[in-house]
Amino acid sequence: MTEPSLSERIALSEAINVARQSVAEKVTDEFFVRHPDWVARYGDRGRRLGIEDAVYHQSYLASAIESGSVEPLKAYAHWATGMLRARHIAPHFVAENLRQIGEALRRVLSAQQAALVDEYVAAAAGACEQEPDTEVAAGVPTEALAQARGLYLQAALKGERRAAAGVALQALKQTSDVVDLYVDLFQSTQYEVGRLWETNRITVAEEHMATAITQYVMAQVYQEVDLAAPTAGRVLVTGIDGELHQIGPNMVADVFEMRGWDVRFLGSNMPHAGILQAIEEHRPDVVGISATMLFSLPKVIRLVGDIRERFASSPPRIIVGGRAFLATPALCKELGTNEPVTDLRGALRLM
Repeated sequence: MTEPSLSERIALSEAINVARQSVAEKVTDEFFVRHPDWVARYGDRGRRLGIEDAVYHQSYLASAIESGSVEPLKAYAHWATGMLRARHIAPHFVAENLRQIGEALRRVLSAQQAALVDEYVAAAAGACEQEPDTEVAAGVPTEALAQARGLYLQAALKGERRAAAGVALQALKQTSDVVDLYVDLFQSTQYEVGRLWETNRITVAEEHMATAITQYVMAQVYQEVDLAAPTAGRVLVTGIDGELHQIGPNMVADVFEMRGWDVRFLGSNMPHAGILQAIEEHRPDVVGISATMLFSLPKVIRLVGDIRERFASSPPRIIVGGRAFLATPALCKELGTNEPVTDLRGALRLM
């Protein structure tokens, strides 16, 4: 099959998103007919959650197709299988649901589009059958941060804001580079919190609380750090519309400002038009765009295109980063951006 162009992939992605709600409802109803015991086990709530899951599966499928790489969809399917396994849903049910979605989409797509969907769905279903990931230890921090890490995680999960702030501020005094604090304390703690939620060891409320505490503590640390004079240039950092993960780009904005950049941090979930307006007003040398979720990539593609078109006479350098880009280096090449940045130290090296 001829490799589809970016415009063809965008058209297919949009077609999937148009059909995803009706497809999700159909495949969920069919799934409950196939498995009548699920009606007794989960009832109406199970159907509602099944529809939500099928919508998510299609959002990730559409985004992976638009990115031009099946790898992020395989990674998502493997992650989703592990997360649901921890909640007592067997992997073969996830694979079955993905194949149902492929069959339903085939009825509303062209033959060429359906062939590409079949390829992606088969790869995702295969990823569901892989063994679960083993726990990966966080990087090796300094001795001071190694001691602080466990205390900080414990305080964050208990909802103890002052205790968490006290741990971080004490660690700051013992750390020669604030970047180490951001990476080896804040970032590593957030990864661990996410892993604990994925494996059903903490509730979603505890996960949200710990994240909110880290945002609070980062603000306390920021106030204690001397900022360099803003002589390096102007940078604008933003998350796109629909992207709710803010800690990553917040870290980047903080550390860039500490290193002498004049920073405008717009936060996450920023409307497309608002980003363009902020670029118009700030005229940054660099625009940093963050995306954590794979389904954010289509909006990144459109934003990059609009920035290039609107500011063609004096275009800013565009850098992209976040976990959504881990398996999509070819997309970054198509967009003419940097190789994707996936951690804070990588962003600093790039700048």
